[in-house]
Amino acid sequence: MLSQQQPDVNTLLHNMRAQILLLTTQLSEIQEYPAEPTVEQKFNKKVEIVADPSAFKGNQARFAEWWIKLQIWIKANWDVFANDFEIATAVLSRLKGFVACQYTQHRENMILL
Repeated sequence: MLSQQQPDVNTLLHNMRAQILLLTTQLSEIQEYPAEPTVEQKFNKKVEIVADPSAFKGNQARFAEWWIKLQIWIKANWDVFANDFEIATAVLSRLKGFVACQYTQHRENMILL
């Protein structure tokens, strides 16, 4: 009666060996022929946030690129700025050279009017 309730140890070992052989074969096939990446794996890439876009020194040809980088930088660091004044200060502090002089002169003329 006891032998009928418990499976034969040899049968268990044989089944385990067969399962191990099957898994080992499947593993070697997977390693030999890796699966093609899915659409999510191909296009799910981390977007790198732009570092501080540095100063704009007056090169008109590069203004559009600098302006986009600056806007992305501001949006990425939105929680750092307390208000619009700080955002404007961050933008204006990155205008260097002749561009900064022109902007300041324009603002002074607007105030005097």
